[in-house]
Amino acid sequence: MFKKCMGGMSVLSALVMIGAVADAAPKERLTFTKDIMPIFQENCVRCHRAGGDNISGMVAPMSLETFQEVRPWAKAIAKVVSSKKMPPWFADEKTHGVFSNERGLTDQEIGVVVSWTQTGAVRGNPKDAPAPVIFQSSNGWLTGEPDLIVRMPEPYFVADDVEDLYVDFVTEPLTDEQLPETVWLRSIEWRGDSDVVHHIVGAASIDGEKGESGLPTRYSLGSIAPGEEGTNYPEGYGLLLRKGSRIHFNMHYHKEPGAGSGQFDQSMVGFRFWDKNKDPEITHPVERSKIMNTSFEIPPGQPNWEVGASKTFNVGTTILSLHPHMHMRGKDAEYIAFYPDGTQETLVTVPNYDFNWQLDYFYNEPKRVPAGTRVEFTVHYDNSADNEYNPDHTIPMGWGNPTTSEMMIGYISYTNTEPLAPSEGPNDF
Repeated sequence: MFKKCMGGMSVLSALVMIGAVADAAPKERLTFTKDIMPIFQENCVRCHRAGGDNISGMVAPMSLETFQEVRPWAKAIAKVVSSKKMPPWFADEKTHGVFSNERGLTDQEIGVVVSWTQTGAVRGNPKDAPAPVIFQSSNGWLTGEPDLIVRMPEPYFVADDVEDLYVDFVTEPLTDEQLPETVWLRSIEWRGDSDVVHHIVGAASIDGEKGESGLPTRYSLGSIAPGEEGTNYPEGYGLLLRKGSRIHFNMHYHKEPGAGSGQFDQSMVGFRFWDKNKDPEITHPVERSKIMNTSFEIPPGQPNWEVGASKTFNVGTTILSLHPHMHMRGKDAEYIAFYPDGTQETLVTVPNYDFNWQLDYFYNEPKRVPAGTRVEFTVHYDNSADNEYNPDHTIPMGWGNPTTSEMMIGYISYTNTEPLAPSEGPNDF
């Protein structure tokens, strides 16, 4: 039996109360300078800074480098990080660590940010702050300073009455001064010159070259769309840019029509080259292909309409990146590899597709698949009234160029796993 202490309270009750008081004692308060600033420097300020990264027209609306800049947004920041809307990353957690451009906060980091806002969002001691992050440039090229910048032939005026407009532009052949010889590209970055650019699909051609159809041959040079970053190739990989090429700009302009909404645009592309004298030899030419379906129709009001397509690789193949593309009814997307031995593997699942953040998923280590692998690309559309981005849920919708129509494309960048023969250099193609 426990003895009674003062006021008739047992020793056990007293100990419990003391423990409760200790637990209720305030813990060390989280501060911006000591706890929050390191998280933001690591994950946020690349974009959230003055002159921060412009990712294909996606520009952060505020800087988050200092306490004075962050404090007014504290509650909003806690909301978007706890919902994982920021930093923007849409692949599911099963591929955590697989892709080189992965963004995201850990659960612990999210907890720290939310707790900081709930305990007063205080500044703390300035001496606790880490050194400011120094960026080499503002509004610079995300893939590095280009060796060659090519612009559209001349400025183009997107008129006041335009909502959706597709226009093709092609340059004159690159001069010897611009491109003295055929080169391997180490990076490609398309850049819109105005905020009416929705996306750019790039290509190159050589005068006189025609395919089996008799039409001029075009070689893919990638693209940009909202939220899409430029492309950097790993060592040993590259895309060929041939001497005398013409550069094609397939432009999609999209805006709200109205008086005074017109803008001039002269978009551009920046290329970086592999140095044949200093860099490793290119052993794997990269191709970019489409797994696509253009014959679908989404019924009115349908909240979960499935569409699929596939591509079979007849030789051993190494995949560098995956890029799902839909429009505003796009709901989710998935790439699955079906191997010749009967097994299958999910390459990436995007459970909440966001039209405004059309990401490339770049592998940390290029993904090798055996000959006979079939990659299936499957998407779902929400054509219901519950989709807040749906332009019109009362009509059926199929393939179409305008933003208000739909597309179904699973881009995939890859190369043969078998390397080039030693004698095959840029000028052998």
